[in-house]
Amino acid sequence: MTQEDLKKYRDALEHSKREFAKRSLSKIIELSGAEPYDESGLVLRYGGRLYQVQYPEGEVSSYEQDENTDGLEITDRILILQYLTEVCGVPPNGRWISLRELPAGSNHFASFKTDAMKPLAERFGSSPDKFEHACLKLGGKKLAMGDRAFAISAFPKLELAFILWQADEEWPAQANILFDATAGMHLNTEGLGVLGSNIAKRILDLADA
Repeated sequence: MTQEDLKKYRDALEHSKREFAKRSLSKIIELSGAEPYDESGLVLRYGGRLYQVQYPEGEVSSYEQDENTDGLEITDRILILQYLTEVCGVPPNGRWISLRELPAGSNHFASFKTDAMKPLAERFGSSPDKFEHACLKLGGKKLAMGDRAFAISAFPKLELAFILWQADEEWPAQANILFDATAGMHLNTEGLGVLGSNIAKRILDLADA
């Protein structure tokens, strides 16, 4: 990550903290699917792990003793705060859409395909069992799409579908990531693209764990 990118993300994190503090803690807990923690915080499941968020400071830390919070990417911290700030409480409806179908999604799709979908296809195209193993570790639910597919709750109200087609003699391996049709009600399109990439990275990291 370049110094310019790091500054951009740090500025975004500070902005996300300020916006988070504007919403009442009771409303955040009511709409997000988070659980209250002590008198001034909450616990939220994100990407298969539990995180503690202090209110109103917006400080994010691991709730699980075996996870090193230093390994939590700054983009993960931003996403957690943005979700808590923007989530509207509507549950997933099980209808899947592409990033391109979201507002201005076409502007982000090329980089999303390179950063998130291509690495999944390259890593798991000839080892679908490892793909399934990693998705199940994240609480994935099997879907009837592709050769292997799983719905994963990135957040309590926001599900993504990860789909794999194995390589064969005629076609290279392919992967796709879809979003529940309600996803745009909880995060903006750019945030959803980052979310898909970050959860894809968790799948890759878990493949050999």
